This record gives sequence, C-alpha cells and structure tokens, in this order.
Amino acid sequence: MIVVDTNVAVRLVVGGEKGADAARLHERDGEWTAPSILPSELRNVLLGYVRRGEITPDEAKAMAGDAGRVLGNRIYDMPGDAVIDVALECGLTAYDAEFVALARAAGVMLVTMDAAVLRGAPDVAVSLEAFAS
Repeated sequence: MIVVDTNVAVRLVVGGEKGADAARLHERDGEWTAPSILPSELRNVLLGYVRRGEITPDEAKAMAGDAGRVLGNRIYDMPGDAVIDVALECGLTAYDAEFVALARAAGVMLVTMDAAVLRGAPDVAVSLEAFAS
C-alpha cells in the first residue's frame, strides 16, 4: 500500500505520455490510499482541464470515477491536530500535510510530485519518477 498525492492520481486517470509513470506505479503497487481531500482536489484539477478545453466535462466525470475505483474504500479522514502538527513541522500547507500525516499514520510511503513535500517530509515522501522506476 502507498499514499498517492493528487497529481499522481490525476496522471493515472488522464493517462497519455504524462501518465506513464503513474501507470507503472499502479502496476507495481495497486493498493493506493489517500486522505479524504483527494477527490475534491482531483475534481478541481480536472475542472481546470475542462475550462482550458483539454478534456470534455464527460471525460472529467469519467476520470473522477476512475480515480474513485482505484482508491476504493481506502480514503481516510485525518485528525485536524495531526495535520496541523505535520504542517508546522514540515513547512507545508494543511492540504499537503494531510497526505504526509496519512503516510506516517499508515507506515507507508507517500508518492508525490510536489517538491515542497519531498523536501519537507523526506522520511515518507518519494518522487513518482523514483518510485515508479
């Protein structure tokens, strides 16, 4: 099991050249988990693609559904105290701290594309490129 951040999940469902690393990661470890913030963040990113004309609304809805199926019931609410503690310790936003807090609580790695998370939480954060290869 691994925690994935929103950008990794987006790459998987959008696919194409940019999604190749995420697809390899999913083949390597298909048991993905995330904090409960991920679905809203993912929908927001997909909405940006729709507004820029890169995908249709129906494609965005299908991709959001695909992400839901990949994560299944492995979506977790993180305690606010833990998120604030991690955010302060690691110099992260509360959004990013949700992912780090979950990885630490679960005792697994967080696969991310976020440089701030990689710098702030080297105990659990690993880049998509490094983990997928």
